[in-house]
Amino acid sequence: MRLFAALVPLITAILLSVVFWLKLWGGGGFIGGDTYTYYMPQKVWYADRLHAGEFPLWNSLAGHGYPLVAESQTGAFYPVNVGLYWMFDVNTAYSISHLLHYVGTFVVAYAFARRLWLGMIGALFAALIFTYGWFPPRACLEWAIIGGFWFVWLLWCAESYLQDGSRRWLLWLSLGLGLHLLAGHFNLAFIALLTLTVYVPARLWYATCDLADSIRATRGRVCGWLIGSIAFGFAIAAVQLWPTWELKQLSQRIEVGAAHDPGYGHLPPLYLSQVFLPWMWYTPDVDTEKALQGLKALSIKSGTNKVEAHLYFGLMPWLVLLAGLTIWRNRPAVMARPESSNGVDAAGIAESHAIRKASGRATQVVWLGLSLIGVFFATGWYLPVLRHVPGFSFFAGPGRYGIITTLGFALIAGAVFDRVAGSLRSVPLRGITIAVVLSMTTWDLWLVSRWVTNAFPLWYPPVNHRNESEVCRILRNSSQPTRTLAPGQNLPTLTGFAMTPQYLGIGPSEYFDPKLKMPIAEDPRDEQQVAVQVDWMRRAGVTHWLRFEPLKGPHWPVRPVWRGVDQLLHLAWARSPEEPLYLYELVGSRGRASFADPQTKGMVKVTDYRANQVRLQVSSLDGGQVILTDLLYPGWEVFVDDQKTSALRIDGMYRGVDVPGGEHTVIWTFQPTSVSRGAVVSGLALFFWVANWIYMTRRPKAE
Repeated sequence: MRLFAALVPLITAILLSVVFWLKLWGGGGFIGGDTYTYYMPQKVWYADRLHAGEFPLWNSLAGHGYPLVAESQTGAFYPVNVGLYWMFDVNTAYSISHLLHYVGTFVVAYAFARRLWLGMIGALFAALIFTYGWFPPRACLEWAIIGGFWFVWLLWCAESYLQDGSRRWLLWLSLGLGLHLLAGHFNLAFIALLTLTVYVPARLWYATCDLADSIRATRGRVCGWLIGSIAFGFAIAAVQLWPTWELKQLSQRIEVGAAHDPGYGHLPPLYLSQVFLPWMWYTPDVDTEKALQGLKALSIKSGTNKVEAHLYFGLMPWLVLLAGLTIWRNRPAVMARPESSNGVDAAGIAESHAIRKASGRATQVVWLGLSLIGVFFATGWYLPVLRHVPGFSFFAGPGRYGIITTLGFALIAGAVFDRVAGSLRSVPLRGITIAVVLSMTTWDLWLVSRWVTNAFPLWYPPVNHRNESEVCRILRNSSQPTRTLAPGQNLPTLTGFAMTPQYLGIGPSEYFDPKLKMPIAEDPRDEQQVAVQVDWMRRAGVTHWLRFEPLKGPHWPVRPVWRGVDQLLHLAWARSPEEPLYLYELVGSRGRASFADPQTKGMVKVTDYRANQVRLQVSSLDGGQVILTDLLYPGWEVFVDDQKTSALRIDGMYRGVDVPGGEHTVIWTFQPTSVSRGAVVSGLALFFWVANWIYMTRRPKAE
C-alpha cells in the first residue's frame, strides 16, 4: 500500500511532464524569451569548459567577460548542473534539468499537500494546479521551475518539523535552502523565506491542533531552531553567495535607480480578472502585451509583461470551489487517511479525525491569508515603502509573489475537491468526476501555457546546429582569439567566440557606465562620427563585425569576410534565409592582446586562452604596457615569468601590465578570494551537516 501511495504521484508527475513537454522528452528544447539570449549562452560556455576538463569561474565570451559564479544564473556549483552538463550535450542537459524539476516539484507539492491532511485525490489536484498553473508560462526563465521545486521543498520540511518535532527535518530544510541558493537567481528563495516568516508563526500560534507536543510547548525555541536552520543553509551556499555579494557591490544594482527598476513585472490590479475570465486576455486574437500597457488604474508606474504578470489556476478549480461551498458544504468530509481499527478504539479514531479536520480548516485559513498577501505583493503596491529594504530593492518582478497565491489556492482547491469527491456515494460517479476534473484542468493549463509564454518547445533546437555554424568556422580559423561586435546580445556567443555588447541582469558597473560604452555613429556617412566609433572598437579589441545589414558609408575600415545563412544563428534568431548575415573584419584593431602604445616595437601573442587563465608570449626591445582587452575584475592576478606583478587598469576597464624588454611569458589567472573563502565556509557547513545527520540517525528516537 505504501509503495502504491508513493508511485501514484511519481507516475502522475512523469505523465504530466510528457503531456506538457513531449518535445523535451523527444530530444527537443526551448526557444524564445531569455532562453537563447541569456541562459543557453551561459550553459554553452559552462558545458564546453567542463568537457574540456576545466571548472569555469569566469565567462570570457559575453562582452569583455564577467565573473560566472558571481552572476549566479549559470548555477556553476549546483550539483544537478555539474552532473548534467558534464555528462550530456548542452541541450540534453538543459532539457533534463527542466523535466527533473517539473517532476520533482509535482511530487513535493503532493507530499506537502498530504502533510496538510489532503487526501490522495486532493493532493494530486493541488500539485497539478501549482506545478502547471504557475511555471509553464515562465518557461523562458530557467530559474523559475528550479526555484519552484525548492520553494515547496522548504515549506514541506518546515511543516514536517512542526508536525513530527524531529530536527532531522531542519537538516533537510537547511540543505534544501543551500541547494536553492547554489542554483542561482535567489528571488524565489527570498520569497520562500518571507513565506516561512508568516507561515511558521501562524502555525505555532493559530493552527496548532496537529502540531507535535514538543513543538507547542517550546514555540520560541522552535523559531530559534528554524532561524538557525536557515542560517545553516546560507552557510552551505557561501561559495555562491560570497562572490555574488562582491559583484553586487560592484554592479549596476549597487543602488536603486534608472538602471534597475524593482517594479518591472508587476501585476496590474485590473489584470486579476484573468483568473476568472482568461478568454479576455489569453486567446490568440488578443494582444495581451498591448492590453497590459493600457491598464493604468490602481497600477504602479513601472512596466510589465504577460509572463511576469501571469496568474492563473484553471477554470475547473473554481467550479470545484463553487460546488464545495454551496452543495456539499454541510456534508461531512471523507477523512484523508483513514486509520486501521486494529488496536485502536473508536474514540481514538474519532479524536484523530477531529484533530485533522480542525487542523485542515485552520491551515486553509492561513493559506487564504497568505494567498491574499501574495496578490498584494504581486501588484507592487509595497514598493513605495519597501523599495529600499534589502531584497525588495534588489529583485525586480513583483508578479513573482503570485507563486504564494498559486500554492495557497491549489491547497484550498485540493481540500475542497476531497470533500466534493467524498460526498459522492456512487463509486462510478466519483471516478468519472475525478477523471473529468483532473483531465479538464490539465487541458486548460496546457492550452494557456501555449498562449501565455515567450518560450516554445521545438523538436530541433538551434543549439544542436553549433557544428554547422559558418560564422563559427570562420572565427575558428583566426590565428588569435577574436571579439565580434554583434547584434542580439549574448546569443552569438553560442558559436563559442567572444561577442560584445553583453546582456547581464547583474553585471560589472563598467558595462553600464555611459563614459565607457561604445559611441554609435548615427550617421554612417559622417566621417567624424564613424571615426569615434571605430576608435572605440579598435581600443576594445573588436576584430570582427557581424551585422543584419550591409555597412553603409565609405569611411568604415573593414574588410568583407562572409555573407550568407548561418545554420545556428539564423535558427536562433528565427531569420529567413532571404535575410543573410554580414561578417566583416575590422582593420587596425589592437585585438585581444597587444602593446598599449601602438608605436612599441614587439609582438604580443595569446598562446593559451581558458576560462580562468590567459597566457601571453611577449617580445620587445624596450618593453612597455601590455594590454589584454578583457575586464579587470577583483580576483585577476598577473604573473610575468612566474613573478607576481601589479595589474593596471587601462581605458577604464581593461587589464594591463608593465613588461620589460626581451622575451617574457605573461599569465593572467583568475583566483577570486570571494570564491575560495566561500568554499571554505561551504565545506565546513557541509561537514557539520553530515556530522549532524550521522548523529541524529544513530541517536535513539526519543526527541
